[in-house]
Amino acid sequence: KRGNLQVITLYTAVGRYELRKNENGEKQPIVTVDQKEMALSREELLLWSCLMWEILTKEEAKAYFLKKAVRMDVSQERFDAVLQRLEVRQLVVSAQAEKGDIALYRLLAKLYVIPLESSFMVKVQAFFRFIFFEKLPLTVAKNVFQKENYTGMERRVLHLARKARLSCAEILACIANDEIDTSVWNPSVLQNADVCDNLGFVLCLCDGHRKALEAISTLYLNKNVIFDKRK
Repeated sequence: KRGNLQVITLYTAVGRYELRKNENGEKQPIVTVDQKEMALSREELLLWSCLMWEILTKEEAKAYFLKKAVRMDVSQERFDAVLQRLEVRQLVVSAQAEKGDIALYRLLAKLYVIPLESSFMVKVQAFFRFIFFEKLPLTVAKNVFQKENYTGMERRVLHLARKARLSCAEILACIANDEIDTSVWNPSVLQNADVCDNLGFVLCLCDGHRKALEAISTLYLNKNVIFDKRK
């Protein structure tokens, strides 16, 4: 807490998941962040998967982890250590603020939005992860292949993200400036780090920014995009 105000801390996972065979022919989970491939231990993958396509508080993430740890035969006492290790490896990111929308903005601002709906193989990989690792029912796992009915703002976000590698803050800036043609995208819109943080306070006042942030979050929670970041 800060004084009498409750601070909200949010967590999510970043990167692209793949299951590959190592030199011994054994399957090894790999997550790629900023083109860097990283192998994950069983407990790291468990917590990373709890936060992938989720935006959770630490308490929510821990409850999710403990529930899965029982089924996966992973020590429940390892949560804090594993979370810290994933943050150090930049496979999990977090942000905090006294208001939920500001915490959400700070969490997502510097993350890059990577659309998935055009990549069939990514959805296939996600499907098998849901079935064999997450142990989800087939009726639930197959939803990853469903065609989405996007809102106007969600289509706008996806259009921008397909045109160029843009962070959430850059997408918000594009929308604020009606900069849809990213072939002439001017990076001077966000010339310094202060702009990213200050935009968070604009969210309190600008309904358009709030709707755009909600659209990005919804696309992520619906498994239409993943987040990447610079390491």
